Amino acid sequence: MKIRKIDKNERIEILKGDLYAYSRWTNQDLPRSHLTAINPDDVLAAEIDGKIVAALQCFRFQQLVRGVIKSMGGIGGVWTYPEYRNRGCVKALMKSAFLEMRMQGICVSMLTPFKESFYESLGYAIANVTNEITIPIASLSNYLKLPNQNNWSCDRFPATEVRDILSNFLYENLRSHTIMPHSHGLAITNFTYDQWWHLHRQKLCVVIKRDRQPVALAIYGIDSSGNLPMSDRQIEISSIFWTDLESRDRLFAFFASHRNQINSLKMPIPINAHIHSWLNDAGKLQSSITEPWMVRIVDIVEALNGLPIACEPFTFALSDPQCSWNESIFRVDGDHGSLTVKRYNGDVQNMVIDFRATIAGISALIYGTCEIAELVHKQWITNLNPVTYELLENAFTPCVIYNPFKF
Repeated sequence: MKIRKIDKNERIEILKGDLYAYSRWTNQDLPRSHLTAINPDDVLAAEIDGKIVAALQCFRFQQLVRGVIKSMGGIGGVWTYPEYRNRGCVKALMKSAFLEMRMQGICVSMLTPFKESFYESLGYAIANVTNEITIPIASLSNYLKLPNQNNWSCDRFPATEVRDILSNFLYENLRSHTIMPHSHGLAITNFTYDQWWHLHRQKLCVVIKRDRQPVALAIYGIDSSGNLPMSDRQIEISSIFWTDLESRDRLFAFFASHRNQINSLKMPIPINAHIHSWLNDAGKLQSSITEPWMVRIVDIVEALNGLPIACEPFTFALSDPQCSWNESIFRVDGDHGSLTVKRYNGDVQNMVIDFRATIAGISALIYGTCEIAELVHKQWITNLNPVTYELLENAFTPCVIYNPFKF
């Protein structure tokens, strides 16, 4: 088996594998836009006997982790043809992807699993899901009573044109800590224009501005086809953000203005959001849970460095069979309100170690996917004394991941 990057002329082979794994198979010629959406720099392929038999895509994103933007590798488009399964293709691809990420300065990774136990064996920790709520459009009617004010405006664009608008909006408001409804785990994409166009060609974007500055934004699709009964007409929001409650209200007013055109609105919200406090007479709602995210630390030093955590120093030994550069003992210091990390590579026989962790355990700790008690129970963290237990419990509180963008 050979793991390698693809060239531009092999994109059709990757597309065929994607179609076989995720779509309806066709032998017909595909639009050129399908090919341009595949960036060869993102693709790793497994080759056996001169044939591409499996592949994955590692997208170079950025992600907010506990208030700090980190370089993130988003794993997607993982497939293997059935006649080559159970031969270690995806595992070999993932190990190569970890090395690629490290060389590119990427320190964290995220994916939605086809099988959770498989990715757990590669060091990923299960994180929370996103809640997708379907509400009657009438439950937003109160927002139509907002007073008209000259400093507010609303612009609507094809979503294919807003790649840079969204990125700039997220960057600015993540740095100022004003993004809502939640920010931890939020990913900023680095897609090419062709990739962005392919994903958003059937969507729209609304941008709410206050004093000409964007303060709320949503990307959505709308189906109000005349051959549908009113009960089936829906707006589906794929990404939604606001910076304060006033901007949220203006965004909801925009969607409420569709009340004579559609029946319902579907949107992603954080798993712990109190949705009924936003609505009026909503009654019993439809709710669906997305696939869970899984997260992993690729480079422990870069992942921990700079996190805004104040704590006493601690030392831990990390086990990571997939990424040899993480196999070491590390000292973490948070005396000044921001973590710094030192790796020990020399003689450590007499060093006092406060705990030992697997890579899944340290990934779960940093991302805050579960309580310390759960990590100890799973034995992802071991040899933990009561003092350090309390230190970790106070410093690495659980966090809800909110990333509405599916890749």
